[in-house]
Amino acid sequence: MNRRGFLWAAVAAGLALVGRNPGRAQLLSDEEKTTAAVIRAALREHRILEFHYRGHARRAEPHALGRVKDGRSALLAWQAAGSSRSEPPPGWRTFLLSEIENLGTVLGKFSPRPDYRPEKTRFKEILAEVAL
Repeated sequence: MNRRGFLWAAVAAGLALVGRNPGRAQLLSDEEKTTAAVIRAALREHRILEFHYRGHARRAEPHALGRVKDGRSALLAWQAAGSSRSEPPPGWRTFLLSEIENLGTVLGKFSPRPDYRPEKTRFKEILAEVAL
């Protein structure tokens, strides 16, 4: 087998493995990497986030960055203000990183919520969380 044939065989084998393991964590897009970096900084510094999610403006206190059961990256936050399709804030919400738009931080800091329980989240894996 020549070099080109070997490379094609390796790529095909890799794609076959990915197809057989749908629960494996998905790769982040560049936009999701940027979103994750902003969230990680906000978690470290206890900064409040503002963003749009599914057509609604949100203001939220981030508590954890993780992966839900299908491997997608998500934010667990206390939504303090804004609007929502399901129920009005305040309350705990899980936001998929791929659907967060116009993310930024606002002036002011928050204190972690006493009812934050990482073991009770819908996350399969927690990548970063707020310091209690």
